[in-house]
Amino acid sequence: MTDQQVPTSADVGSMYDNSTDLLSEVMGGNIHLGYWRDENDDSSVEAATDALTDMVADRLALRSGLRVLDIGCGSGKPATYIAIERDVHVTGVTISAHQAAVANRRPQVGDGNRQVTFRQADAMELPYPDEHFDRAYAIESFLHMSDRGKAIAEAARVLRPGGVLVTANPYQQGELDARGTEIVAANRKLFQIPPIGDADEYVEHMVKAGLEIVELVDIGENVRRSHTLAAALIRENNGSFDGSFNEELAEAADIIERFGDLPQIGYGLIAARKP
Repeated sequence: MTDQQVPTSADVGSMYDNSTDLLSEVMGGNIHLGYWRDENDDSSVEAATDALTDMVADRLALRSGLRVLDIGCGSGKPATYIAIERDVHVTGVTISAHQAAVANRRPQVGDGNRQVTFRQADAMELPYPDEHFDRAYAIESFLHMSDRGKAIAEAARVLRPGGVLVTANPYQQGELDARGTEIVAANRKLFQIPPIGDADEYVEHMVKAGLEIVELVDIGENVRRSHTLAAALIRENNGSFDGSFNEELAEAADIIERFGDLPQIGYGLIAARKP
């Protein structure tokens, strides 16, 4: 995929329709990377991915009863986890019909359960009125947006004054050599990602949307282990499917591992406030 070939929302939705079940299995029920404190941290993948969810939730400055938007809710685990642990109401949106179905099968969803809801929607055209939510977060979802500026502006639009947006995303820091460029291109193709961009791009979009940056912290070294473990677990699944798909899984594992090894790939947590 060249820089001119940007994935559409439908491309991203289709990719997650096909990959969510496997990714959820290898990432402890979540569809995002995990956080390990240091090389001696022996947390499981599930504990590490939940720890990253906690890092996002901590920056939201939550209190009981707030209305929170999960932009790109994946399997629905982060939303239900935050809703229960922080006693807030979480609405999750995803472009993937399969993810919406998976999330809506969670026992916390249904008649009489008002604390968490899910729906299929495009984050670049959120189906909510202005100033509808107290908080919003996006864990590794703005990464896929063909128009990140529009997606961030939409998040800002639906936030009430004083609201907080927190994003968690891989991004590029520094120039890539020829090998690095090839690895990043392969990862972009695999996961339907536009040009990855750097931290400044996200900051610029947030400022343009009228948000004030509160914090930007890079935790790239703390999440890097996720790629190695995910690749290993995907390889363990190799042999469970027909021949052609097994070959695709082996290739995907190699791409994920090589991408995670690139020192130019960081991972940023950004918190911004709507005045």
